[in-house]
Amino acid sequence: MNFSTLLDRTLGDPLQTAQSRRAIGYLGWNVPVELILAVDAVPVQLGGLAPSGTTLAERFIESSFSAQSRAVADRWLAGDLDGLEAVIFSRSDDNAQRLYYYLCELQRLGECKGPQPLLYDLARIRRGTSVTHTIESTRALAAAIGVNESRLDAAIERVRARERLLSALAELRQRNDVPLGTAAYRIVRGARTDWSEEFDRSMQEWLDRPATVAPGKRVLLIGSVPSDDRVHAAIEIDGTVIVGEINAASAMSLPTPHGGSSLQVIAQRCYEQTNAIGTLLQSPDGIVEAARALRADGVIVWMLASDTGLAWEAPRIEHALREASLPTLVLTSQPATLSDEVLDRIANFRRTLQEAR
Repeated sequence: MNFSTLLDRTLGDPLQTAQSRRAIGYLGWNVPVELILAVDAVPVQLGGLAPSGTTLAERFIESSFSAQSRAVADRWLAGDLDGLEAVIFSRSDDNAQRLYYYLCELQRLGECKGPQPLLYDLARIRRGTSVTHTIESTRALAAAIGVNESRLDAAIERVRARERLLSALAELRQRNDVPLGTAAYRIVRGARTDWSEEFDRSMQEWLDRPATVAPGKRVLLIGSVPSDDRVHAAIEIDGTVIVGEINAASAMSLPTPHGGSSLQVIAQRCYEQTNAIGTLLQSPDGIVEAARALRADGVIVWMLASDTGLAWEAPRIEHALREASLPTLVLTSQPATLSDEVLDRIANFRRTLQEAR
């Protein structure tokens, strides 16, 4: 199976691998996938579920929840997730955390059944007690799903191997000839969804012979995590290429944690990853530095209305980018579906970049 076909299968239905094997779902970012792999279960990233309507979810879930969270709630209430043994919700994702509490209460009231909801209580404040808390949360989650600690080292190496592949893709996007952002982001989404060794082999083969183009203009995309490649496709017209993303799901090049027990290494990875991204999104100077490292000709700040916390950072990010003479388009409080008005604004921004010399 070629890589494109594998990605089609992976992204088309993340639940298909759960049909014949033990499977544990997860929603949110920086969930310790190592624990799921260590119990020989298939990790299922529920953030990749295609929305199939939210009629059932609308009875209980407010419109302020993200489209992905409402889709998960609807599929849960419909019984589509009953094949999963459990679902892990990350506290580092506000929508995922809130959905966890809603589903626990709905199960308590007998409004639904479904898998066991579990919260990964990942601390996000930079202090020693937060690290200790995250380690204890990782240990509690491992006990909840029945992890045998003797299998953790192999699982840690599986995640490290995947991170090396994602780092190689990120390095490729810094070159003069780069993969289209639609293609690169499709691979990133697939890497968060399919944890098979077949995916690793196929991705490595693609990296050995990547399909690249010489971009006319290079754009950095900042803000919310796109659920698919529609935002990328709207931007990538007439030679404009997205060469990187900065969002909660971004893969960061961080030193691999070493020392301590396997559970401590896993907890440290999740803690450092979520704090690195959070710090960067709150550091306008860091974002300017990242844009320059990618040699971006322009930056688009795209934030969903459901990401209320991010909106506070937009003015500071915009000011820093403009002070650095980086053309910037700010699109905040966006609905999940791209409107005609936003498409026109993106087109106008793209033309401005192309006219600049």
